[in-house]
Amino acid sequence: MPVRRTAVAVALGAVSALALGSAAPIRGTAAPAGGTLRVALPAGFTPVLDPAYQAGTVGWGALWYATCATLFAFRDAPAPAGFTVRPEAALGPPVISADGRTYVFTVRQGLRFSDGSRLAADNFRYALDRVRNPTMGSEGAFVFSDVKRVTASGRRLRIELIKRSGDLLTRLALSFACPVPLDFPIDPVGRLLDVGSGPYYVERYEVGRLIVLERNRYYRGGRPHWVDRVEITSGGDSDAAIRAVEEGRADVYGAELPFEVRDRLAQAYLKSRLFPLRGTFDYFIALNMSQPLFRGNLPLRKAVNLALDRTEIAKTGPGWPRSHPPTDQIIPRWVPGWAEHRIYPLDGPDLPRAGSLAAGNLRGGKAVLWVDQTPSWLVDQARVVARQLSQISLEVAVRPLARSFIQETAGRPGAQYDMLLTRYLLLYPDPADVVIRLLAGKNARRTAGNTNLAYFDSRAYNRKMADADRLGGAARMRAFSALDAEIMRGAAPWAPLYEGTNWLFVSERVGCVKPHPVFRVDFAGMCLQ
Repeated sequence: MPVRRTAVAVALGAVSALALGSAAPIRGTAAPAGGTLRVALPAGFTPVLDPAYQAGTVGWGALWYATCATLFAFRDAPAPAGFTVRPEAALGPPVISADGRTYVFTVRQGLRFSDGSRLAADNFRYALDRVRNPTMGSEGAFVFSDVKRVTASGRRLRIELIKRSGDLLTRLALSFACPVPLDFPIDPVGRLLDVGSGPYYVERYEVGRLIVLERNRYYRGGRPHWVDRVEITSGGDSDAAIRAVEEGRADVYGAELPFEVRDRLAQAYLKSRLFPLRGTFDYFIALNMSQPLFRGNLPLRKAVNLALDRTEIAKTGPGWPRSHPPTDQIIPRWVPGWAEHRIYPLDGPDLPRAGSLAAGNLRGGKAVLWVDQTPSWLVDQARVVARQLSQISLEVAVRPLARSFIQETAGRPGAQYDMLLTRYLLLYPDPADVVIRLLAGKNARRTAGNTNLAYFDSRAYNRKMADADRLGGAARMRAFSALDAEIMRGAAPWAPLYEGTNWLFVSERVGCVKPHPVFRVDFAGMCLQ
């Protein structure tokens, strides 16, 4: 469910989709090779270095991008090209059946893991079967829930889908699809993958202290790999790690940049050493359409959207204006094809229209708003929401709750909330990861673990989502963008609030600043002066 991913600490930074560049040496010089790229993390990061976990593009995706040769990979290019994929371990494009449900890939000949062992189609088959195994409890099972069967023979990999999908190649570029040895255990705790198939491999891992990546001498792909090794160290507090990057004792700040230092760093280093990427989070209020207040009550759902002052809400938290731009849309701007629709006011409420719609539709005029009790500023924002909605005579009771309770309860039908203020960190840059994952009817019908926390289940909109999901390329993005606007105008299952921003901060020593539009920081594409 969304809350599960929303609360995680985001590691390994982010950069601007509007200013992303490919790996280019500073001042036009040739890229110097060699040296050690030093990444600093504050204490407390103990990732499970298993591609079945910590596998989203935000966060530890940078590590997998450096160590995995997936069938397809995101291009080493600025946006928008960097959002598209190209063959990596695959010899070329797949052969696709006429009904669009069967893909046959040919794996390149002569591939090897970093220990010299052979890498063939069966390693990709096993990787997909492993993340889809319920024992693993991997989010990859959700990402590949439309996969019916995966088989392999020699260099041929065959993937059969339940239904046509326009984003399979994009999903196969995620580290959930990272090839693994055939004896790699199925273990819900996760196992260290210390053999790589990409430009680097994990040579050493001291839990909570050190990760060392070394060059993979067997890698024969086309990705750059300038530095000899990457050392990711964890210790001390965030201030100490940031100072280390400022002073040149480290090269990359690897965690989510604290709000309180973003303005100071931006004044000194924006676009030279500091790079923002906007729209990697959605902050929104899910309007629970399974409860009496909002069920069949479109006028009140639209009234809520019109009554909210999104800018005031964002200002109540620590990230405005640099990190939390207000939004009235489902799809955030990080996703390719995003277009601004301006459906509801962003600069202030429209109380006359909101009051007119709410009149006669308040159904007792009381609502319960659940919110995660940490961080405290989310609770403050929930209270601002309650105050604003009182102006349309809706009395909102704010219920700050433990994250674990929300995670366990909100995904079960019948949970006793009318509104839920939450956030979602996107797994990968495709509109289906938001629109279908968080609003498709099939994700509101489980007995537990639902990700559609508005419990929005419309036959007409479900059909439109499925139609958009069958498309690929630019047509896909246009269809989902139009559907975003149509859902918010015609159904309003959410009250979107604002987007989140991640940041990449590097030292002067980094000569090839390679902000990637998908993985934010690209270890393989960075070089040192």
